Amino acid sequence: MTAVEYIEQSGVPEAMWPNLAEWFGWFEKQGMVGIVEDKDGIAGVALARCIKDGQEPNHYVHSEEGENVFVDLTISSKGAKSLRCLLLLLWERFGPRKRITFNRSGKPRSYDYMTFMRKARV
Repeated sequence: MTAVEYIEQSGVPEAMWPNLAEWFGWFEKQGMVGIVEDKDGIAGVALARCIKDGQEPNHYVHSEEGENVFVDLTISSKGAKSLRCLLLLLWERFGPRKRITFNRSGKPRSYDYMTFMRKARV
């Protein structure tokens, strides 16, 4: 199963987008896709990017030097363990930043980046 198929089968709203493969490809091309696998296959997928302070998280906007990480999509079928692995991949890709924001059912939820990572034990 590919990561796009995993997203489609997850039932998240983004899975219904007609441009899902294009949207995913934009993240993948820039190395902003995290995929966690176990013996059964894909266990989690995350799409994240950086934005500058005050910048709206409009689609296809990424600023490598941005102070904040915006997580557009997180899907995990294996619970906390795969989520921690996804956060570790995020840390490896972006390093320390100021804030982390998750898109939760269309509503952004922001946290202090370092505090969030410590609480998640990354």
